[in-house]
Amino acid sequence: QRRQRLDAEHAERERAFVASLADASDALLRRIHENHRDRQALADTQYLQQRQQIMRTREAALWELEEKQIHERHQLAKRQLKDEFLLRRHQMLVRHDKELEQIKRKNQRKEEELAKCQALEKRSLPKRIRAEQKAREMMFRESLRISAAPGSHEDERERLKKFQENEKRRYRAEQQRLATKHAKAREELKAAGEALLRELEQYQNEKRKALMNHESNKMKTVEERYAGVLKEWRATLGDRKMSSNTSASNSTTTRRNSAEKSKIEVCT
Repeated sequence: QRRQRLDAEHAERERAFVASLADASDALLRRIHENHRDRQALADTQYLQQRQQIMRTREAALWELEEKQIHERHQLAKRQLKDEFLLRRHQMLVRHDKELEQIKRKNQRKEEELAKCQALEKRSLPKRIRAEQKAREMMFRESLRISAAPGSHEDERERLKKFQENEKRRYRAEQQRLATKHAKAREELKAAGEALLRELEQYQNEKRKALMNHESNKMKTVEERYAGVLKEWRATLGDRKMSSNTSASNSTTTRRNSAEKSKIEVCT
């Protein structure tokens, strides 16, 4: 009996030892698996973080490029508009210069024509006056002859002399009247030409001002359109950032849940 009891105790100790070895082996395997799982989870987390960082960097670069493209399109639109109105201003200035030159040439032709007419009239005045004087003197002499009384030759000579002096004064007065008339005509023609130039210049100034206002309004429209596009892009950018963050958060949560599930399975 004593031997049987000793054998039974020995067998029990052996079973306990084997069981403890099995427990130790299971514990070691669990630790090895847990360590592997932890290393895998850490690697997965690092991979996910690196992937998310790469995606964020890529998205940031993409968004920066999009904003840059919006700005560059805006700058291009502004340059094109400025070039367009620069050309239109140049064409307008060329056209205005031609219009002014035409008016100046027209005024000059009128002045030259007036000068020719006045020179012709001035040259013809002495001949006309002499013819008139000759005719008037003949008529005056005839009048003196008809009305002459005997012995009044001296009186006739005085009257004729006075008549001739009056004719000379009339000739000088006619010359002065013609000179005054010519000067007035030249002044009036010059004033009319200058008024026409001023009127044209005023009209041209109004056209230039209208073109500048049109350019300002077009530029304002371009700026407003750019502000609207940029505002809309920034609004969509906020939604895209939120969607990207949500996607990254979901990926992290999925990885974490998977790791927790694996840990529970190992423990069981």
